[in-house]
Amino acid sequence: MIQTGQMPGILLCRHAVTSKKQLLESLCRRVARHAGLCERSVLDSVIDREKLGSTAIGDGIALPHATITGAATTSSLLATLDQPVEFDSPDGRPVDIVMLVLGSDRDGAGHLATLGLASRQLRASSHFLRAADSEAALRNAVIGLLAAA
Repeated sequence: MIQTGQMPGILLCRHAVTSKKQLLESLCRRVARHAGLCERSVLDSVIDREKLGSTAIGDGIALPHATITGAATTSSLLATLDQPVEFDSPDGRPVDIVMLVLGSDRDGAGHLATLGLASRQLRASSHFLRAADSEAALRNAVIGLLAAA
C-alpha cells in the first residue's frame, strides 16, 4: 500500500485505543522500534506535524506522518481500530483506519509520494480494510489491493 508492490512494515487489526493521543503514542512506539529509531524523537516529530493541522483526510482515515532525521528509509504502519477515535477530521467523522508514515530526511520526495499513494489507496479500499477481523485478514486485504494496483 505504500509504494507499488510494497507492504506497510507493520499491520495492526482492530487495534484497541481510546484517544488520538493514545493512538499516536502506540503507533509511534511500534514503528520506531521496527525502524530502529528513537521512540521519543518519532513521537515528538509526529505530534509537531499534527500541531500544524490534523492529518485526518476524511472518511474515517488519517495519515499521520513526519520526516525523521537519521531514518534510513520510509517506514510505515497500517492500523484498523477496534473503535473509532476523534481526530479533528475535516468531515467531523472519527477515524478507524490510520497509516503512520515516517519519511527519511534524505528522501523527502519519496515520503510525499508515499503519502499521496496511500491516501488514494486507503480511500478506495477502506471497506475491505474495515472488514478484516484479524491481522492475517488485513494482510490478505492489503496483498489483494497491491495486486490490483
